[in-house]
Amino acid sequence: MCPCSPRRMDWRPLLCCRETPTSRSRTTGAPLLIGADNVLELKIDAANDGEGAYEAELAVHLPQGAHYMRAVSNVQGFERLVCNQKKENETKVVLCELGNPMKRNVRAGITMLVSVENLEEAGKQVSFRLQIRSKNSQNPNSEEVVLDVPVRAEAHVELRGSSFPAFLVVAAEEGNRENISDTWGPKVEHTYELHNNGPSTVSGLHLSIHLPGQSQSSDLLYILDIQLQGGLQCSPQPSPNPLKLDLGVPTPIPSPASRGHHKRDRRQAFLSGSKQPSRLQDPVLVSCDSAPCTVVQCELQEMERGQRAMVTVHALLWLPSLRQRPLDQFVLQSQAWFNVSSLPYTVPALSLPSGEALVQTQLLRALEERDVPIWWVLVGVLSGLLLLTLLVLAMWKVGFFKRNRPPLEEDDEEEE
Repeated sequence: MCPCSPRRMDWRPLLCCRETPTSRSRTTGAPLLIGADNVLELKIDAANDGEGAYEAELAVHLPQGAHYMRAVSNVQGFERLVCNQKKENETKVVLCELGNPMKRNVRAGITMLVSVENLEEAGKQVSFRLQIRSKNSQNPNSEEVVLDVPVRAEAHVELRGSSFPAFLVVAAEEGNRENISDTWGPKVEHTYELHNNGPSTVSGLHLSIHLPGQSQSSDLLYILDIQLQGGLQCSPQPSPNPLKLDLGVPTPIPSPASRGHHKRDRRQAFLSGSKQPSRLQDPVLVSCDSAPCTVVQCELQEMERGQRAMVTVHALLWLPSLRQRPLDQFVLQSQAWFNVSSLPYTVPALSLPSGEALVQTQLLRALEERDVPIWWVLVGVLSGLLLLTLLVLAMWKVGFFKRNRPPLEEDDEEEE
């Protein structure tokens, strides 16, 4: 028998030809994947230990979906093999010349590249049949070697999350304000995108998104709307926008100078107590572990290679809840998980994709500058004028304005 050693990269059959052609084979390597651009490398070791074999040729019967690319040998001066493809009984056969005659004790290492595609209906394996043929009158052909290469399915699905904007800066508001008409602040978007990097199609994809808040008066986020792309079917619990606000879904794009910041008109702020707090608190994580949660369950029946699907959650910053914690800063965090239950093929799947992602929005506070009351300005001006008057009177009392002038030259001449 011909010695064979396992190879890790590709399927590499080894065909041995002893005496007047006989053969053995063994294969190792990764399986063919449905949907991938498979290039199969066949390693063939052909040997003739008997008499010369006339018009010797290697015959490789290709399975459905396989296409011959090229073949080379390690024999000096005979590196590029002459190969032709034809049909035999509706099967594609590649015939490569090995010599006329193929001399005794000649060994040739042959590498043949074959592309394999359209494996959706191929079943759990594809078969290559290899044989060395000659025109010798006795034992003209070797044993036929059947090479079975397994077919498998595999897909790599990626889940990404993003926040728009990623940062919000809101003025710190001390105490509860009265007669404030605005209830909601800037819009916040949390987007989760699924992408099937292939090579195979997936089916039975499930996506679960957990968002902090249930659009209640105590929540920091008011869930306004959920937009879907790519064929996802989603059902949020509880339903978003219970107040039926009609604010328009798209989020306005901030200018480059103010991107990620929320500008508010400056107002007077009055403290309910006697002391004004001046230190901002460290950011507090707000997630479904610490707050009421809205859960969005999504399903996608089938997702092909290269397909994308997206869920965008539109929310509003709820100002009444924010005013109750005037100096607190927050990290608003949502999280999503996905899994695939099956791949739509009869062949085994190497693995079933799953994964998770989280999205955070930084909510930072800035101490608000106070407007100076007008009467403070008037008192300051009057106090300054009074101080100036007192200073002038004091200087007059000490005789600052009655100093003697130095004598002039004219006065000196008159005295003489």
